[in-house]
Amino acid sequence: MKEIEELKQTLDNLVDSSSDLNVLIDFEEVLDNLNIYSYKNWEYGEVIAGPEVTKYWITVTLMYPYKLMPDPDAAMRLIKHGARVFYGKETFMEPMKITSPDDLMATDENGKRKPKRLKKPIWLVTIEMPRQFVNDFDSNKITINGMDIDMSEVEDAYDSDYDNEMNPDKQDLGIE
Repeated sequence: MKEIEELKQTLDNLVDSSSDLNVLIDFEEVLDNLNIYSYKNWEYGEVIAGPEVTKYWITVTLMYPYKLMPDPDAAMRLIKHGARVFYGKETFMEPMKITSPDDLMATDENGKRKPKRLKKPIWLVTIEMPRQFVNDFDSNKITINGMDIDMSEVEDAYDSDYDNEMNPDKQDLGIE
């Protein structure tokens, strides 16, 4: 079952990582250029996981309401361009709209009351796209703890022996 907390975590990760957000924007641009959104219900997808970037693939999972299953013909178009597409049925635990005290669960260990949850059937569509389609992905930039690091600068510093300039060996200083 998918929980609302998973969606929140995915969004937090995207906000914290500009490189992930750029990959997701480029991923969406590929879908747009292949006219995927012209197929029925594809515009209703919400990112629930990803992007997960590996050496050759970028993987994103989209969530759709059960009654709005995305048209499989669009998946066939993606497959013709080298992508892999997987459909799956799942249940989403959505918080209930609070209109009365009866809509709240019993008090938890922290003394807080949360809304009751409704089980809603959903479709999950996982798309594994070849990385070559996402043009602007810069493999020289990574994000660690919300900080973007340009790996080419790190490599240049290593090549120029910058570390030894800042921390010379005792022998280089004439100290033994």
